[in-house]
Amino acid sequence: MRLFILAAGTGSRLMPLTKNTPKSLLDLGDGTTLLERQLNNAIDSGIIDEIVILTGYKKEQIEAKILEYKGKIKIKTIYNPFYENSNNLFSLYFAYNLMPQRDFIITNGDNVYVKGIYERINDSIQEEGITITIDYKKEYDEDDMKVTFLEDKLVKKVHKEIPMDKTDAESVGLAIVKGKLSRKLFKKKVVQMIKDEANINKYWLVVFNELVKEGIPINTVEIAESDWREMDFHPDLKDLRELVFKDIL
Repeated sequence: MRLFILAAGTGSRLMPLTKNTPKSLLDLGDGTTLLERQLNNAIDSGIIDEIVILTGYKKEQIEAKILEYKGKIKIKTIYNPFYENSNNLFSLYFAYNLMPQRDFIITNGDNVYVKGIYERINDSIQEEGITITIDYKKEYDEDDMKVTFLEDKLVKKVHKEIPMDKTDAESVGLAIVKGKLSRKLFKKKVVQMIKDEANINKYWLVVFNELVKEGIPINTVEIAESDWREMDFHPDLKDLRELVFKDIL
């Protein structure tokens, strides 16, 4: 299975820490980084044998870091030269030709997961299809990527602008695509969306909304809120460092 890591962004909300360093390579306080933790989790999973990192900002630093992993796993980068004027949907587009080849997982590059997350979600999905990972929270905020359900917890919509009182869950920013037909459908939709300039600055998760409109079921699999964290703002980094120090993440 292949893992796509979306790590092209400038991390502007973490300035000045990201002035000279991509967000995925910020130190978590124990000498490790977001990227290293994702790579190590992938290697340890036993189900991922290739990693593709979609890069942009400070790409040369990520390219230098992955040299440490040569021989441990097949790994490469794909550069989005338009990262400053696009969002991660456009970054994902640059990997469209790889999507039909084999099953894959997609993750945001600014997420940190507990060990074993990749194999756990894979083991919980026995059938072919497209599945996003969700969690449940007591309260949701404006920056959460919120989810509403159809019947049987199939996705109705994924979007930050879903009203709080209509929100059923939060999207983790981690998805898995299994099966030849699912891979083909996903790739086709990504390519279609990029042809519309209005989509260049959209999050990759809106792909699922467009698939739902065509009647394609998007499944969900739950992980605990404590199984992951994302790093967008300075308080997020502080919290992450505390969790890493306590060996919680």
